[in-house]
Amino acid sequence: MPPPFHPSTSEAGMPWPRTGDDLPGGERSGEEFTDLVSLAASLLRASMAALVVGSGDDARLIAHHGFDPAIMRNSTMLREGTAAVADAAAVPSLRRDPLVAAGARFAMVLPVVGTDGCALGRLLVADHHTRPAPPPADDPLLGQLGRLAARLLERHQLQRRNRIAAQIVQADFSAVVMVDPRGCVGYVNHAAERLFGGGARAMRGMPVDTLFPAYLQADPEAASAWLHGRGTHPVAPFHLRVRHGDALLTLEAARCAWRLQHGEGVALVLRDITAQLEQEERLRQAALVDPLTALPNRNAALAALSGHIDAGIAVGFAVVGLDNFKSINDTLGHDVGDAVLRATAVRLESLLPAGAMLARFGGDEFALVCPGADAVRLGAHLADLLRQVCRLEDIDGHPVSLEASIGIALCHGDDDCPAGELVARADLALYKAKAAGGRRCCRFDEGMREEVNARRLMELELRRAYASGEFEVHYQPQIDLGSGRTMGAEALLRWRHPERGLLLPVDFIDVLAASPVAAEVGRWIIRQACQDAAAWPRVGGQPLAISINLFPVQVNNGLLPHEIDQALAASGLPPERLELEITETIALNPDDDGARALAGLRARGVRLSFDDFGTGYASLSLLQRMPVDRVKIDRSFVRDMLANTGDAAIVKSILLISTNMALQVVAEGVESHEQALLLRGLGCHGAQGFLYAPALDPQAFAEWLAAHTHDPAAAPWTRPETAGHG
Repeated sequence: MPPPFHPSTSEAGMPWPRTGDDLPGGERSGEEFTDLVSLAASLLRASMAALVVGSGDDARLIAHHGFDPAIMRNSTMLREGTAAVADAAAVPSLRRDPLVAAGARFAMVLPVVGTDGCALGRLLVADHHTRPAPPPADDPLLGQLGRLAARLLERHQLQRRNRIAAQIVQADFSAVVMVDPRGCVGYVNHAAERLFGGGARAMRGMPVDTLFPAYLQADPEAASAWLHGRGTHPVAPFHLRVRHGDALLTLEAARCAWRLQHGEGVALVLRDITAQLEQEERLRQAALVDPLTALPNRNAALAALSGHIDAGIAVGFAVVGLDNFKSINDTLGHDVGDAVLRATAVRLESLLPAGAMLARFGGDEFALVCPGADAVRLGAHLADLLRQVCRLEDIDGHPVSLEASIGIALCHGDDDCPAGELVARADLALYKAKAAGGRRCCRFDEGMREEVNARRLMELELRRAYASGEFEVHYQPQIDLGSGRTMGAEALLRWRHPERGLLLPVDFIDVLAASPVAAEVGRWIIRQACQDAAAWPRVGGQPLAISINLFPVQVNNGLLPHEIDQALAASGLPPERLELEITETIALNPDDDGARALAGLRARGVRLSFDDFGTGYASLSLLQRMPVDRVKIDRSFVRDMLANTGDAAIVKSILLISTNMALQVVAEGVESHEQALLLRGLGCHGAQGFLYAPALDPQAFAEWLAAHTHDPAAAPWTRPETAGHG
């Protein structure tokens, strides 16, 4: 049995027709195959013949003679073929075959093999009569029939491929130009005619260089070499430019050499990529430009910085950060915030050092790349720039006072300082400038890195301390200056470090307030302080209040009301015995949810107090828009008020304003009877400080209460000469 036929690679997936009706050349091709099988039947004196390609379910009947083609589907002899059978009816496996039922007895298969040695199909011949001796395999007649069938099938494949290729070439999505060995146009498709604006006849014979003028090409020599290259190996695509009307188009050109028996040449496949390149350029620009300010963006600044560093040029890099942008955004809205950023960009651009590049670095930060900058001159220039930026300006009808800080880092030409490191240094310097109060320039030094590393290590230690239960809540008594009785206590955090001992807040509170664990620690302080306060005894028949400091994150994370409710419910402490202390940082920057949370708690009976009052420039104005019940005079004013008239005047002013606004006042840091006497005379309601007691752990505070609340008049801070003063 001959080997089954499989379509060649070029024909894979292209099913052969079941009859000759769909062959290239239409009826003519069908007639050629019909003539072939008729000739085979006649030469071999047989009544039936067929030309089949494929096998099994993929078998296709190309032409037939002497039988009904409908039997093809179920005929094993036609679909699989058989080498030679003298009497098919005598073969058990073939007795039920439809071809045998149609009268076939003798049957033989002639393999059809192409010039490349691959099987193309098979020619089957059958007769109604048995034949005891089939023709030998080397019969010249059989060889001629096989070669004739192979030529017809190969021509069919070639015609089919040519028809497919012609359809592809004429497709509109690519222009095709065929170039002969002389470098002249031999053929163009319709898309090429439209592209070049000429007819096929007019373009035929034209030198290919005429289609692609040298003066239009980015590299004329390279374009000419590419167009006239020789060889059959594929070459890389090339960009060529052509004029189309008034437009200059960029084409992606692919060059493919072809060679036939009587000729060779090159095919150019052209695709217009002008729009694609324009879109890529727009995207590239968008990737380097800030859409809000139209300044170069962070990517552009980093690229410029890297370029100067790689070239060995000394460069200064500065980051300008707005100090009060969040409050502007929160109070005036994002539209005004955007206008502020645009105005800042314009102002900075007008003040740039010569040759410097300004970019928006992200958020409320701008970057300056200053090549060849001298350290001293750059610092002086940026200090002047800062003074020009930090001034009042009208933004969309709103008076806005811009405030900024600048961090500066320098890289000398011989420094091994990549762009990322220089940016990190400038960021550290900016952080230092803001931490020092803002509105200043700060140049990087290695000590800043040490500070940041120490802060990072401190944050890690604080996480561990909270998880290990190393935090404690201590209580400092608050004394009613009128009666001398204890009226409450302030909860103060302490850290019992396993190696450094008991640490005061000054050693860690700033880092803790800005760390991710601040909210958890603050929640724990509230629960612990409420639980301890609920167990305190009454003093003079009055319950004691507990005052708790809040971290900024507690006010703004939306969880404070729920956490307070839980702590009060768990401890049984009435809300009127709880006071929450807020600082100016919180009062200046509360978001809407934070302000509503504080107002809601106050409406439920929880008291609010303003801690460290008088230390900030906006404290007095904040009393009008932040509802509080009490203010606390900072210890810095109390400490020197007896010797410093300025501090004494501030204390008097705070007390006068608070009295007029019906607010209670507590003075912190009271350490002497003279301070207490003066404060009492000025109308201060309460005091706390070392005169009475330091912050005490819960057990020590309970013992202190027991010792000093039974007879307040005999307390050690009370002197006979102070009795009776109002």
